[in-house]
Amino acid sequence: MKQFQLPDRTAAVRLMRNLASRVPEVGPQAVDRPLVFYGAGNLGRLAAQLLDTLGIPVAYAVDRAPPENGLLLGKIPVILPDKAPKADRETHLLAVCVVLAPYQPIHESLVDQGWRHVFPFYDIAEAYTEKLPMGNGWFTGKLDEIDQRSLEKTLVAWGDDISRATHLQFLAWRMHRQEFTFVGTPINTKDRYFPDFICKLLREDETFLDAGAYLGEICLRFDSITGGQYSSLIAIEADPENYAQLHSRLANLRSITSKNILILNFALGCNDESANYCSELGIGARLFSAGSTSVRCCRLDDLDINYSFAKLHLEGGELDAIAGALKSLKRNRPILAITVYHSVDGLFRIPLLLMDELTNYQFFLRAHAWSGTGLVLYGIPEERLPGKTNKFHRNHS
Repeated sequence: MKQFQLPDRTAAVRLMRNLASRVPEVGPQAVDRPLVFYGAGNLGRLAAQLLDTLGIPVAYAVDRAPPENGLLLGKIPVILPDKAPKADRETHLLAVCVVLAPYQPIHESLVDQGWRHVFPFYDIAEAYTEKLPMGNGWFTGKLDEIDQRSLEKTLVAWGDDISRATHLQFLAWRMHRQEFTFVGTPINTKDRYFPDFICKLLREDETFLDAGAYLGEICLRFDSITGGQYSSLIAIEADPENYAQLHSRLANLRSITSKNILILNFALGCNDESANYCSELGIGARLFSAGSTSVRCCRLDDLDINYSFAKLHLEGGELDAIAGALKSLKRNRPILAITVYHSVDGLFRIPLLLMDELTNYQFFLRAHAWSGTGLVLYGIPEERLPGKTNKFHRNHS
């Protein structure tokens, strides 16, 4: 992995131009031989579910800590890495289903073990995006001059050099599948949506809006992080099955805490309409033109709700949701935590839309996973920054 000093604005733009000057030589990898997974954790389970919908079999998975029953999804054998047949290492395609650790050392270790055809899982998923709504592995491709000027504007506007470094890590992976590291820019996989610099701004009158709430884990984390010292929660989830479980969990939280909790069942977008939705993906469920489920799609601008902290994790629908929420965002001026890694919109379109539309905000970028995933944009209205009108009510570790 290449390591650099933390870049200022000038150095960041120079590095970006250097990355953009090189023609990308990487791209999607179709399954053209027997398939094996490296990793049987959360991503391994999701990957197996996705490929099962395409009828692509997984021969087996290798993992240093196999599940107790030795099976992934109850049917795919999971074995220790040294038990993989040596002949398979020459002929099989190995999909790395790990994003909570650097990819390059894993790749090099697997090659040293004799595996000849090693790729990140998302590179494989990217070969089937017309049928499979999983865009987390997208490739940027060659950037034209307009793209580069937009990237330059974004890099200059970030609130700190760590954000510039994080953006360059993101670009290097998306363009060239290279892992850049920068001094003083750790990837923290434990604090997504609630890094310390955000927690230090929280108030006892906070109203937390969780869009893309899934089963409520983030709402429950917010409740835990704040020690229950907040005003209310608003949870939005489009998937009907996820919504049912979300409603049950947050109803239980409501009964315990007596908090004002509003739970809504629709998707956020830029239009008020019905939309196709792919609901077979569990945590990865999303709006998808070929989806088999119809859901209601609403603009946040059309909803009469107030909030002070907004988290958006919409599996690629973030740009449309923001476009349909600009009046609401300007009125409420919330702290923002928005995922930007699900589509090419996150490269500069989402940041620039917010930077252009929301005045007197500071914006930051942090990575909470590897392989170009887990990237979250944080926005802080200047009146919430330390030394302004906000008075922090407790110490956070």
